[in-house]
Formats: sequence, structure tokens, C-alpha cells
Amino acid sequence: MTASSNPTRAAVGGTLVLAVVLLAGPVPLPAQEAPEKQERERAELPPLTATVSPEEALAAIKRRAKKILEARREARRLKCSGELTQGLGYETNPSNGSSHKGDTYFEESAYLNLSKKLTPTLDWSGTYSGNYLKYLDYGDGDYTDHTLTPAKLRWRPGKMWRVEGWSDIEYNYYPKGKDSTYRNWKIAGRIRQNLYESWFHQFQYEWFIRDYVTKMARDGGGADTRNTRLDIRHRIRYKVGTTVKKALLSVENEYYWNDSNDARTDFYDSQVWKFTGSASGNVTKKLYVSGSCAFERKNYEHRTVSGINAEARYDDKTTLSSSAIYTVNDTWKVSPSLQFDHLASNESTGEYDNMKYALTVTASF
Repeated sequence: MTASSNPTRAAVGGTLVLAVVLLAGPVPLPAQEAPEKQERERAELPPLTATVSPEEALAAIKRRAKKILEARREARRLKCSGELTQGLGYETNPSNGSSHKGDTYFEESAYLNLSKKLTPTLDWSGTYSGNYLKYLDYGDGDYTDHTLTPAKLRWRPGKMWRVEGWSDIEYNYYPKGKDSTYRNWKIAGRIRQNLYESWFHQFQYEWFIRDYVTKMARDGGGADTRNTRLDIRHRIRYKVGTTVKKALLSVENEYYWNDSNDARTDFYDSQVWKFTGSASGNVTKKLYVSGSCAFERKNYEHRTVSGINAEARYDDKTTLSSSAIYTVNDTWKVSPSLQFDHLASNESTGEYDNMKYALTVTASF
């Protein structure tokens, strides 16, 4: 008996062929779905060797199409996440001067992130971060900081490229050292290219304007003017990195120049070059470690050292840092860190060493 002599069997066979063609296509599932869930979805479809009616095959196809549509909608929904952190630390020289040595501090911070996929290649995110730091004795170092990033766009035109742009609005308040309180507005852009399978390099440009709320700009004679101190800074950053056995290695060169309206020997005008090498990676599934070494040279354009010599001041700062993050579960993380700063200068009164120890506990939601 041929297929043409049995219309019912032909219909069933044609339907099964259609089902196989539609269901066998590589339809990607959301990344957060576990393999167990994928197996459960496959179990809902009838085995290819089963004899099913055209109605049953069509219903299975519709269920599959509905799940794919729901997954795509879920990927474009507004997502929200955040963190709360409590930290305890100790610094050997937090005031960067010989008059104060050693102090304990407490630090609380909050972070909130909203994100949404606008198109398959364009993402939007908005973030807020707040930070409060309090020393036991060194009151001038206490501060509260709020930073809002209302719009950060990330565009992926292809597998090899990523382009990002964002703007930050920051308010940093010092309750006792009020002259250090400032408002800051920054605009930044970054372009990254992936090279081969494990290499990447990226270029970043930042521009910001910082307005000090109470500190006044000085004229050439050193007297306060009616204008608050205003700094404008440009920063260029270039970074190269690679992955070696699941460890990320990177080197970054950074250059920026600061221009202030303080006319007293252009006291705050400077040019800075910074070099940073870092390594990070997972030791186990729950333990992540990182370390870095940075060297920074700051050349003041017109600010001179004290004494008879009238040479321009320069500072050389070396920073060594290391940290670890242990993930207890999906909610809690514990992170110890250690940082050492050494500043050498041709202005002896500006030199200092500072060791910073910290332990933080983070709750994610």
C-alpha cells in the first residue's frame, strides 16, 4: 500500500515532517535557564517515533512557539538589581600627613541598577550608588557621596565590537571639611574590540567639570574671589587585556590634565600619567581574587616647591592592592582587601605612606 492510497497516514506523515523541521531549528534559550529546565521543555514535545494526530503535533508546535516568544519578551523586560555593603577598615595614615597616624573607619554603601534591552544589539542601564564613610577620630575625612548615572548605552554592532557612552552626576559632601565638598558632572565614552579568542583592547575618553560648593577660587595675589573653585579635567585611557587559563590579565595607560580657575600660581593645574597592571580570576567557584600595581606621575604646571628652589612640584605615587571575594550564596558575599600607597615628591611635606585594611560584607538582591 502506497502513501497516496492512505490520505490519513500521509497527513500524519506530512505533519510530522513539518514538526521536525520547525522543532529542530537552533532556537537559543535565555542564558539564565538551567539545563534541567531545557530537558523539561523537550519532554513536553512528542517523541519523533510516536504516532500522533495532526492536532496534537500542531498543539506541540504552538506551545514551543509560545515559550520562545515569552523568552524574548522576558529578555526585553526592565530588570532591577542592587547591593547593600557594610565595611570595616583601618588606615595607618588616613590624613596623608604626619600629624595623624592610624584610624579605624566604617563604610556603608548602596547600589541600584535598572537595565533594559532596547534592541538585540542595544542595551540601556541606569545606576545609583551611595556611600558613607566615617572615621572614629579623623573627622575631616568623613564624607557622603551620591552618584547617579541616568543613562548608559551599550551597542554591540558585531561580535568583535562594543561601544558605550554614559554620563555621571555626583555630589560629594564633607560635613567637617566643607572646603572639599564638590559637585561633579562627567561625560564618558568607550570603544572596545575583541581580538582573536582571548585578547581585547579598549579606548576611553572622559570629560568632567567639578564645582566646589564652598571653596572659593583665588586671584593671582592669593585673595578669595567671588567665584567658587571650578576644575575641568580631560582623561584618556587605553587598556589591553587577555585571558590565560581563566585569569584576566590587563595593562592600562592613563593620561589626564586638570585645569582650575584658581589663579594663585595655577595651584591645581597639573598633568598626570598613570600605568596600571592587574590580574584577576576565580580560584574556585566561590572564590575570586585580584591584584594590581599602579604607578602615577603628577607634574604641576606652575606650583613650585617650598624653599629657595623655584622648581615645579611633582609627585610619584605607587599603589599596591589585592582583594578577594568569597560568595557564600546567591545573597551574601565577603571581601577582604589590602592596599598600600607610597607618595614620593620633591616637596618633602607632601610625602606619605598609607596602609589600608578592609573587610566588607555585601548583600545582593
